[in-house]
Amino acid sequence: MSILELHAFPASPPSRAVHMALDLLGLEYNYVEVAVLDGATRTPEYLSMNPQHTVPVLTDGNLVITESRAAMTYLVSQHKPGLLYPACAKKRSQIDQRLYFNIGTFYSRMGDCVYPVCFGKTKTILRRRKMH
Repeated sequence: MSILELHAFPASPPSRAVHMALDLLGLEYNYVEVAVLDGATRTPEYLSMNPQHTVPVLTDGNLVITESRAAMTYLVSQHKPGLLYPACAKKRSQIDQRLYFNIGTFYSRMGDCVYPVCFGKTKTILRRRKMH
């Protein structure tokens, strides 16, 4: 059995989500901190593992997962089946629906507001017009 390895940036919400899933499941893993702000995701070594140059990256032997929600569902399905990610397709669809909303809508919009402030691009968050 291979040792899991999480390549992550502590301030990254997706990295923290996988980190919390590993801890919640009580799994043994190596944590590799990635210095994102210093360009560590753009090194040839990192790009060979994840050409998208994003965090987190979860490895399990030769399996490489470069998306946090896929990593979390893999972990619960592989190591604790049925515990947090049900086998019942109807129940699982409700979890998937929220995971997909998170990546497709919520996280993107949150990032549009928060990241410019965090990275010093602006000091205010503009109010978005209501969509009809």
